[in-house]
This record gives sequence, structure tokens and C-alpha cells, in this order.
Amino acid sequence: MHLDGIRQVIFDVNGVLIDSNLTNAQSMAAAFTGDSGLRERIVARYLTLTGIDRGTKIRRIQEEIIGRPFEEGEYELRWEGFKRIGGTAMRRVPLMPGCEEVLDELGRRNITRIALSNTPVSELEQCLAAQGLHGRLEVIRGGGDWTKAESLRRLLEEFHYAPDECLIVGDGRGDLAAARQAGIAFVAIDPGTGEFDGESGFEGPYPNLASWGQA
Repeated sequence: MHLDGIRQVIFDVNGVLIDSNLTNAQSMAAAFTGDSGLRERIVARYLTLTGIDRGTKIRRIQEEIIGRPFEEGEYELRWEGFKRIGGTAMRRVPLMPGCEEVLDELGRRNITRIALSNTPVSELEQCLAAQGLHGRLEVIRGGGDWTKAESLRRLLEEFHYAPDECLIVGDGRGDLAAARQAGIAFVAIDPGTGEFDGESGFEGPYPNLASWGQA
């Protein structure tokens, strides 16, 4: 890892620290419907919605796959259903290769380790604690019904971090867009989906944190 001048490393969580993208997609599908065909379509679409907040994902699935406006209270029902189903499932998924080793190495270098996710913070903290990562992270910040760029802006403002002393590690174009907007260097993680095809101006992509840690 080439980290000259870097004092904070900001990690996306799903697909970077924990291998939860497919599990989250399946949980979202289950929150919408019991129909197996619709679930398959929702899973496939969800997996393309990387780096996007939960509210936007719910609204896009409703519009593109369910194909009608929400009825009264239906959006909240989907949100709470995903929270319940996904929160339990995320505690059981495996860590991404190299997760513990990279976090431990950053700790030895006295670099602040930050988790920044679109998952609401209470759910995120429970998940990271269950995964044994809570003690390997100095800062944990979650998201909501707003963009990753907004979550990043709030983080930088809260701690007065200098963008040129930060590095973001993410697996989605939404993460890359947030990094670009804030003027922060970016490391891409992609296990082979082609998420960053056609993009440039970042390090990687690497298949996982283990590969980045050995670079």
C-alpha cells in the first residue's frame, strides 16, 4: 500500500470490508415480494446499484421492476423490511479477503481507519461489532436517504479532515463520484464485475483488500 501523506483511510463497507453485496440484494428482494421471478429481477438490478443510498435503491426498484407508484406507507414498509431481514443476514456474511490484515496494518501505521457506508449507522455498528471489526475502526459513520457524497461531506466537516490527507476505498461508481466531488484519492475494489470499466484517475481496480495490501 502506497500511503505517503495519507492520515485517514475511508472504507466503504459492503463489498469492501464484508462480502455482503449478494446477501443485501437478496434481502432487498425479500423485503419487496415473495414471488421468485420478481426476486430474481430485483437481485440482478440491486447488484448494479453500487454506491447508492438505500432510499434511492428502493425507489428505483419500485419504479423499474414493480412498475407502479408506492401506496401510502409502502416505502416505509420496504425500508423497515430490508432493515429487519438485511440486518440479520449481514452479521453472518464473511469478511472480504485481506480485511483484517489491511486494517491491522493501517493501525500499526497510526492511520485513522474509517467505515463510511450507506447503511444507517445503528445497523452498521451492530454489523461491524458482530463481525469483530468494531475495534479495528476509529470512526464509523452510516448513511440514510441521501447520497454517498453527502455522507462524505458530513464526515469531512465533522472531523475537519483535509481531502489531500484522505484516501477512499470503494467498490462502486457512487463511491468514486463522491471521492471526485470531494477531491479525495480513490482505490477501486472490483472482484470482476467491470464496475469501473471506462473510468480512470484512480488506483486499481483490485479484486479485494488483500490484493491492494500487497501492491
